[in-house]
Amino acid sequence: MKTQDLSRRTFLKLSALTLGGVAAVTLGASVIPEEAEFDPLDSFWAREQPAPNPPLAQDVRADVAIIGGGFTGLSAAWHLATARPELRIALLEARGVGNGASGRNGGMALSQTPDESMQIDYDDATHRWTYHLTAGSLEALARFVDASGVDCDLRLGGSLNVFTWPEDADYYEDYVRRAQAMGLPLELLDARETAVRLGTDRYFGAVYDPNGGSVHPMKLIRAMKQMAENAGVQIFENSPVQDIRQGKVVELLVGDTSYRVIAPIVVLATNAYTSKLGLFQREVIPVHAQCLVTAPLSDAQLDAIGWESKLPFYDSRTLLYHFVLTPDRRIVLGGGNAEYFFNNGVHYRGSLRRAGRNMASELARIYPALIDVSIESVWNGVLGVSWDEHPAVGLTGDYDNIIYGLAYNGHGINLAFLFGKVIADIYLGKSTKLWRNASFLDYDLPSFPPEPFRWLGAQAMLGYYRTREAL
Repeated sequence: MKTQDLSRRTFLKLSALTLGGVAAVTLGASVIPEEAEFDPLDSFWAREQPAPNPPLAQDVRADVAIIGGGFTGLSAAWHLATARPELRIALLEARGVGNGASGRNGGMALSQTPDESMQIDYDDATHRWTYHLTAGSLEALARFVDASGVDCDLRLGGSLNVFTWPEDADYYEDYVRRAQAMGLPLELLDARETAVRLGTDRYFGAVYDPNGGSVHPMKLIRAMKQMAENAGVQIFENSPVQDIRQGKVVELLVGDTSYRVIAPIVVLATNAYTSKLGLFQREVIPVHAQCLVTAPLSDAQLDAIGWESKLPFYDSRTLLYHFVLTPDRRIVLGGGNAEYFFNNGVHYRGSLRRAGRNMASELARIYPALIDVSIESVWNGVLGVSWDEHPAVGLTGDYDNIIYGLAYNGHGINLAFLFGKVIADIYLGKSTKLWRNASFLDYDLPSFPPEPFRWLGAQAMLGYYRTREAL
């Protein structure tokens, strides 16, 4: 944990425990059925969403049925289809591919898992293995993009974790020293070096990670859809799964007409929306965070801010901000806020106008020359968050025939692509051999307290952090 602040993991634990003790002794807590609501995709990235495929229009039998057409589902589909071309793979997406978090994020592609991000959660050997695994996954993603022939604006020149407070330096100095002793290629920058790279003097230093970068998320979805279909995957869009009937062979009821997809193996690739299918309702909660994008910057504006390195960066706050400079000279900024709605609500009920004002204010604080920059779009996204920031991939279900990958806690672009590979290896029976060092394989996700205690605890802690960090 950082010396000057509570980590995001500690925040989640405290918010769960705030009223968790009360929940534990409360008898007969009511369970209100959850509603699956899919907000329209209104992110800046959405203009690159590929044309939708027709919905499911008949019963289908498959060897593998995949629920969810985001990064996880498409990656799993492609990895399975290329490993076993004879498989009949059916992918079902409730709206259009990339409609969820995959098409609503800030475009940062990072190494490390969220539980091991700039902190050693287990031991040195696990931390080192996880870093190199995720750095290698980014390299694999780059090869995948090259093979697709789709220009995804993928840039992997590194990223910066910048220090919001001077007290951060002591923690990160110790961390980087230990990481370098493990052979990790991280570099500690002081305030002057950070200012040179980013063109702002608002930070007190940074950790430079050469394995990181940014991507246009929806162009990546386009590439993944194309590659999956070229490999023989059937993709049905506007085909929401209404019910999972478990058995040795699983039946998925799809859409209003309740066509069925029947398969012996189902892949659950729904992350923040997973609870709506009756699974992981207490283990993974949907947390809402927002992003904005500016109009393209002029030559004068670019010169004024001096962001010459063009490195994406994120700060050290609990409710952190993250910045990406796109190839067409827009700034994508996200964060500074997190919201949880009652009963795992995935429909956004907050104020995009207020969130946009807060993000624009932070942009002007970091780059005063952009105080009057035109804001082109503000949108909301939904993260799949676990109690201890731990991601998880493995088997579940009454018959151990539902494979899942979820709880990316803000690291979804790289981890979802990686977990697609892990999901394929689980299906192929290779997971024990290939992933025995992985802390995320078959990880037992702890539970949040039930409602209304989960909501009350989240509001209390989120309110505390908003006030504290605003001051």
